[in-house]
Amino acid sequence: MEEKMLILKMLQEGKISAEEAHKLLEAVGKTSTSFETDARKNEKKFEEKMQELQQKANKVAEKLGSTLNTSAEKFSSNSEKFGDDFAKRMESFGNDIADSAVKFTDRLVNYLGNFIDVGNDKYQYKNNYQYSLADNAEISVDTCNFAVIVSPTGESNLTLNLYINTSIPNLAIEEYFKVSQTDNSLSFKTQFPSRTWGKIEIFVPKHLSNLKILTTNGKCELIDITVDNIESNTSNGKICLTNCQSKTIGAITSNGKIITSGTTAAFADLSTSNGKIEIESCKFDKLDAKTSNGSIILDGIYKMSSAEGNYNLRTSNGKISIELNNSETSGCMIDATTSLGSISVDLPQLNYFVDKKSFSMQSTAQIKSANFDSLSDKIIIHAHTSNSSIVVSAKI
Repeated sequence: MEEKMLILKMLQEGKISAEEAHKLLEAVGKTSTSFETDARKNEKKFEEKMQELQQKANKVAEKLGSTLNTSAEKFSSNSEKFGDDFAKRMESFGNDIADSAVKFTDRLVNYLGNFIDVGNDKYQYKNNYQYSLADNAEISVDTCNFAVIVSPTGESNLTLNLYINTSIPNLAIEEYFKVSQTDNSLSFKTQFPSRTWGKIEIFVPKHLSNLKILTTNGKCELIDITVDNIESNTSNGKICLTNCQSKTIGAITSNGKIITSGTTAAFADLSTSNGKIEIESCKFDKLDAKTSNGSIILDGIYKMSSAEGNYNLRTSNGKISIELNNSETSGCMIDATTSLGSISVDLPQLNYFVDKKSFSMQSTAQIKSANFDSLSDKIIIHAHTSNSSIVVSAKI
């Protein structure tokens, strides 16, 4: 277990990639039974194995880089086919990276977050806490190797359930789980030893001012909550917001998806890498959605207020898909740009003007509803990707 947590720490610090961590975890699982029982010999053997695997990983990376360079040279030698061929390959390559990173992260997060039987030499704990809160209180959570799930309660108090898996017997939880409370704020911070992981469930009352969650190697899920400001920051984990209401939302992760559904905010900032961003039936006045090696899916466009909406969608090596809903009272204009990719527009039931241009290896398109200029209720969408395509279609 210590070896696995060391690998996770190296991943967290950026010393190795998600793919390298995946290989190391598999290698540790295959070789752990052959380690000698003596602690010093175990540690020495593990360090030697880590060095050996790191060298192998470096060689694989060098070979991959050489292969990509060779492929690029072959593509560039045939300029007529370069654009579409390269775009398809890079989109596939980006999807492979994102899928690999997300699958590894999901496996990691599920393992860390599940409260399961982990062996005879492992221990489990579950503690429950309740705290009284004033209206418009601020809540913050700072943790590592713990999933965080926040949902509403019908009571005026906040309830927290702490699920712990560890290899440490007689764990003194209060030494590692710190709580700080003032008249209008409540903060939780965990500093458990590396051989400890689990899940934090928080049930919050209405009328919260701010909710801030910071975690690593753990997913973050927010469900049916109403908060003035939401800030969720994780790495190696996905972020999900379902039926949430807020003035501002900030969601940042890496090697993980961001999924928002039925959520409302005046401004939403969604950012990830090696992961997909999915936005379904949400109401945002302003939206920034950024990723790399992952796609962006915007399913339905709605605004929270009558103010002019502004959406910025940006990715690389990933497709952007936009589904427009039919509305006679609101207008939409999309400025789409891609390099080494195509722009597809399919709006059979909607009245839109389309102006498409292509020069060099860049394609642009402006898609504007027929009544856009005469309407005050409107949304402007800027969509940009490279090495992939942009698809605009009608929401069914």
